[in-house]
Amino acid sequence: MKILPLAALAAILLSANIAAAAERTVVLNVANATCELCGPIVKRALSRVPGVLDVQITEMDEAAIAKVRFDDSRADAAALIAATTNAGYPSRVER
Repeated sequence: MKILPLAALAAILLSANIAAAAERTVVLNVANATCELCGPIVKRALSRVPGVLDVQITEMDEAAIAKVRFDDSRADAAALIAATTNAGYPSRVER
């Protein structure tokens, strides 16, 4: 009969972790992304970050804007910036 209380405790602990996670959206200004191939490269780099749910790229003359929706328990802005930078496109959080 001790299994039931342990299962209940496990369920409570798991639900607490799930409740702590939230979807976040960040907008990145991505430097040097000025050609028609840049947007897809940036999108692919961001999409490969664990926890990223959606990426939308808007290409502009001087840079691109990336709107990224992600699970904040698995990713953060630093990981997203690292992904674009490693792909050759430094970025920063747009204010």
